[in-house]
Amino acid sequence: MEPNIFKQIKDVITGQRVVSQMVKLELVTIGITIVHVIMLLMFVHFNVWPMIIYNGIVVAYYLYVLRTVHIGNVITGYVMTFVEITIQVILGTFMLGWDVGFFTYLMAIIPLFFYLTVLDDDVEKSVYPPLIQTLAAIVVMIVSYVISNRFDPAFVLEDGQVHALFIYNAVFSVILLAAMSHFFVTERRFTTIAMQKENEKLDLEASVDPLTGLTNRRSMEKHLENAMLEAKRRGRIYSLVMGDIDYFKIINDNYGHEFGDEALKAVAKIFRDNVTEDDCICRWGGEEFLILIMDSHEKATSVAEAIRSGVEKNTVMHNGKEIRFTMTLGVTSYKPGYSLETLIQQADNNLYYGKRHGRNQVVSREY
Repeated sequence: MEPNIFKQIKDVITGQRVVSQMVKLELVTIGITIVHVIMLLMFVHFNVWPMIIYNGIVVAYYLYVLRTVHIGNVITGYVMTFVEITIQVILGTFMLGWDVGFFTYLMAIIPLFFYLTVLDDDVEKSVYPPLIQTLAAIVVMIVSYVISNRFDPAFVLEDGQVHALFIYNAVFSVILLAAMSHFFVTERRFTTIAMQKENEKLDLEASVDPLTGLTNRRSMEKHLENAMLEAKRRGRIYSLVMGDIDYFKIINDNYGHEFGDEALKAVAKIFRDNVTEDDCICRWGGEEFLILIMDSHEKATSVAEAIRSGVEKNTVMHNGKEIRFTMTLGVTSYKPGYSLETLIQQADNNLYYGKRHGRNQVVSREY
């Protein structure tokens, strides 16, 4: 284990940080070893030599379990723990009777069976079906009870000793039950958090253009629909700016597609530098960009001109040479009665009006 064991114990108890399965089982194994050392001393005091020998062997056994877990065999370590507890229940009941409470350990380890399914990556082929193991624990408990009723205990303890053992076994069983339940709950919580983060990552990837890092068309359509609803319900003004790099096909043919990609990324940066957080920029398709601006026609025209000027002044390096290019943009704004399709078409019409009349300009004709 890592040196700071107290920090690890704190992390396990609070469940605020992810703790490895190896550390969890190492802490559990150390705890069980301490329990058996105390039990060994109790049996020395009670003079029950078979249980003295057994607990001495078990202490060495758990030191081996600790080594097994430390090299990464976590599930094997849990299974070894279950096997030992089963043997202890049967042997302890045979030696000292039902009333000392060894059977309580079987109830305590039932959450372990379910927790193991969380650790098993291949759920469909899991070799640790919790319901079957729970049934096995019940069978062991019944067998122990039958043994205690058919045979007298090999060692008869005083009432006070019986009560002391029962309390000790019951308390540790509750602690073990709480630990396994806590592991299960925290594992489930961290798994849920991890899934949520993964889903958020996938949602982000699904809404972003991988080349430019801008919003993609699919996501932009949702933003446009929301803007239209805001305009209809609350009368909020919004505008669209559609831009297209001039002669982009020739740029690609002359300088190659890698340069074309660099040009698109450079334009995307210029767009980002000239809008606010309330605005949304999209790579609408190919070399075409669209901005949703939550402001007036005049403001959108001003933003479009700043972008046009920025693109015109910008250079992109190619084989040691500075390459320049331009962009034409069309602007339109929402008016009552407009549909989303109408707005996009108007922005597109203004854009291509500019293309037909010289390029490298902003066209903001109102309809």
